[in-house]
Amino acid sequence: MKKVKIIFTGLLFSLLCCSSQAMAVDVYGFGSYWEKGDVDGTYGTGIGVSLPFIIDALRIDGRVHYFADSDYGRDEVTVTPFDLGAQLHLMPGGSFDPYVLGGISYNYVDAKYLNLDSTFGGYLGAGIDMELGSSFFKLFGEVMYRFSDIDNIDGDNLDASGLNANIGLKFHFF
Repeated sequence: MKKVKIIFTGLLFSLLCCSSQAMAVDVYGFGSYWEKGDVDGTYGTGIGVSLPFIIDALRIDGRVHYFADSDYGRDEVTVTPFDLGAQLHLMPGGSFDPYVLGGISYNYVDAKYLNLDSTFGGYLGAGIDMELGSSFFKLFGEVMYRFSDIDNIDGDNLDASGLNANIGLKFHFF
């Protein structure tokens, strides 16, 4: 776990050093639903931040989700994905801005009875930003597919791959 914290701290520092001079930062919160393979789907919440990288259309994105109490047999599984990825915006600065996104995830997993290991995964998806009367507030929606296998030390792996939908509000700081 210490190794993962060091890696994510280093990546966050790199994000801050590599962003463009404009430093247009998006800070956002969202509600989420993740339909997982072997584990029941569940609702969750999340927060994130994105920064421009080299050009306005490309953004580096970091976010964390929290999904509690997914049923798996007689146990309840909590999954907390920490995502680091990129967004490619097709119409940056427009009031209607579609984008594609993808990246890697570190899925922190906890269960009451099963002996599960946290693991790495990935995601690919698409989304849209829409201004709400001002360029400061944006409504956004995303659909992603998460690739994730959770290691069960006692036997079979759990397939947690599946669709993930997010909807929320972004605050766009120039």
